[in-house]
Amino acid sequence: MTDKPIVKRQPRRSDPTTVVLAEVRAERKALSGDDRPLGGGLRPDRARLHYRREADRWAEIAFARSLADHPGWDAELLAVLNAAIATADSATARAGLIQVAALATAAVEQLDHDAS
Repeated sequence: MTDKPIVKRQPRRSDPTTVVLAEVRAERKALSGDDRPLGGGLRPDRARLHYRREADRWAEIAFARSLADHPGWDAELLAVLNAAIATADSATARAGLIQVAALATAAVEQLDHDAS
């Protein structure tokens, strides 16, 4: 009888997004469970106007950078985050925050890739 050679499989590389989200989950557990509004302060309507202007400003910066072939995570993150905070509609704010989380995850993955 001939024994078949044992084929060792390479360990499976973990998905970068899974690794980042595990870190996010750990950080989330450390946050308090206090209820608070997305946008705080004494004058939320005025604050939303401020965030809307900032969202537009950062969106313009992101667009100009993309035209000049000099993109960066910062402008996209700030544009989307400010837009999410600026809206009074909770569904729109939620969608924006999910987009912020996706952009932040991609940025962390890029940092990890560049460091390796």
